[in-house]
Amino acid sequence: VQVSLFVNGIAIEHKGKEVRACFSPFTLVRNCKFQDSSSINQLSSLKIFKIFFFVKNLCYFFGVSAEDEAQADKDRQLWVSSIAKAVHLVTQSLFPPFSISCEPICAAAVTSRRLMAGYVLYHSGEDVATVLYGELSPHTRGSDLARLAFYENEQCQRLAMEIWISVASNCFEKVGMSCTCFCINGHDFSARTTAERKLWLRAISNIKVKLQNSAPAPSREDLAHYREAIEEQVRSLENSLEGRGPVDSLLQRIEWTRTEVSRVSREAEDGTCSSSISSEEGLGTAAPRSGSHVFGASKLHSLSIPALSQPRSVAREASRGPGTPRAFAD
Repeated sequence: VQVSLFVNGIAIEHKGKEVRACFSPFTLVRNCKFQDSSSINQLSSLKIFKIFFFVKNLCYFFGVSAEDEAQADKDRQLWVSSIAKAVHLVTQSLFPPFSISCEPICAAAVTSRRLMAGYVLYHSGEDVATVLYGELSPHTRGSDLARLAFYENEQCQRLAMEIWISVASNCFEKVGMSCTCFCINGHDFSARTTAERKLWLRAISNIKVKLQNSAPAPSREDLAHYREAIEEQVRSLENSLEGRGPVDSLLQRIEWTRTEVSRVSREAEDGTCSSSISSEEGLGTAAPRSGSHVFGASKLHSLSIPALSQPRSVAREASRGPGTPRAFAD
């Protein structure tokens, strides 16, 4: 097959037929191997890697061959690293400029117990990645639940959704090269960088440890110490926390009404969100609804890069509306 890598997706051509797949923030790429290749002799000499569109449960496997094993392994690594960079560029293109915040907002009393806050991408279902401003708060007196609140923007005036963290909460990272994705209680998120993902998961893990040990609700002094510890981590990771400079958004933006955002949040809580995307459909489908970014089998952007070359960033205007959902549309 002939595989072409673009700035926001891949094209696979075989026997005159072409399949195109656009990358979303929820795309993983990694090396792999078949557990038993003895029965498939033609695969035994190939170096295998996969691209996993995990929100669609769709996985493509590729095999790289060369005259010697070392060269095949080198070629595979070049493919994997180049695809990972393209996915990372797509992810970073959706974030507005921001820095991780640990201090409450005077104009928003609801943020008084904030530990850390920052923008994340949320898989809202129906091929949509929504930019939300997440805020982590510890448990309060008489409660054994911590709170992850998600707002439309950093002003924290309009709540989009919330997730309650308990000792039994399931929080983990997705495994892939330079992957920024993580999962909390069945909800899929993507941070701007791998360092930010680690920061979110470490903070949540620390809260779960305190809940498991039945620690009392933190006082104002405790909150100040916790914030100081997180800020120290932010400073130590400062270079890796900040994303690249602004680039053109590499997913189509759609506008949602507040009612639609609330509906998706309810469906996400109920586990009924639709996520039907076919990467083998023809180009061009029904127009997306209005407030998000769409990903899936859509037209690849005209800005493209040769196979295995590094993605190029493009200058763009300042972000026009943090918190607006983005979709990965067909």
